[in-house]
Amino acid sequence: MKSILIVITMGKEAFPRINSLLHMTQVLAQQKDTKVELLLLGPGVELLRANQKSSPIFSEAFSQLRQIGVDIAACAVSLEAFGVPVEQMLPARVVKGAVEINERIDQGVRILTF
Repeated sequence: MKSILIVITMGKEAFPRINSLLHMTQVLAQQKDTKVELLLLGPGVELLRANQKSSPIFSEAFSQLRQIGVDIAACAVSLEAFGVPVEQMLPARVVKGAVEINERIDQGVRILTF
């Protein structure tokens, strides 16, 4: 089985690119024998802010990804740095981003960063 970790470091200002990335993530996750994880890091954690104008769009996209088995995680340090309180974010696992990336590298996971 192939494993891919997609790391998004772009914030909501890159909305068209992020939409493309979320679609690409969905397509990859639907491939046979492929496990996909999504990590939001740096400005990317702003996509999880539940109280913004684009929240319904991101909420729906993340929900669809979760339904097909994509694990969605957010960096705890980035959440704090960008002022996104855990209680005001869309559902995601909270992790230490650098540790998560390092563990995936040790496991031989392919890392894609955007």
